[in-house]
Amino acid sequence: MARTPRERHEPINLRAAEVVLAGTQDLLPVLRGAAVRAGVDAMRMRVVGVDDLPDPGERGAAELAVIAIRRPGDDPAFHRAHEAAELIAPLLAPNAVRIVVTVSGMTRLAPKLERTLTSEVLHQISAASAPSGSSRPFRSLRMRLGLAGLKASGVRVFRVSIGT
Repeated sequence: MARTPRERHEPINLRAAEVVLAGTQDLLPVLRGAAVRAGVDAMRMRVVGVDDLPDPGERGAAELAVIAIRRPGDDPAFHRAHEAAELIAPLLAPNAVRIVVTVSGMTRLAPKLERTLTSEVLHQISAASAPSGSSRPFRSLRMRLGLAGLKASGVRVFRVSIGT
């Protein structure tokens, strides 16, 4: 279901955007490395562990949040990711793009898988900031195969919307 144009986010310039990276401790170095590789300015990046929550009075205006959660066994990682998104909400702008990555407990993120994950996250950012639902970015056959590889290895990438 496409959002109306007024609800869409403006295109995100990764070199100038404030970014919040949140996740479980074992995935944060991978997430940080992928963000730097994608062009995010390290000085504008805030890394928050899911267990190390920000101070209650702390405020921010980040335009993008990427949340990475490892799901051990049958634990519903989506619920944990949603809770993490709500907890870091004070650090985000009102209509910030929130992308969630869930990783199976058995999956080891090899360098090739990390590159595929980075391209999928960038695709989700582009899709979130497309001017309308009909002009979404095209997913090439190579990207479709990469997404299938991510799913087969136990990695899921999706966008969430919190609040209004």
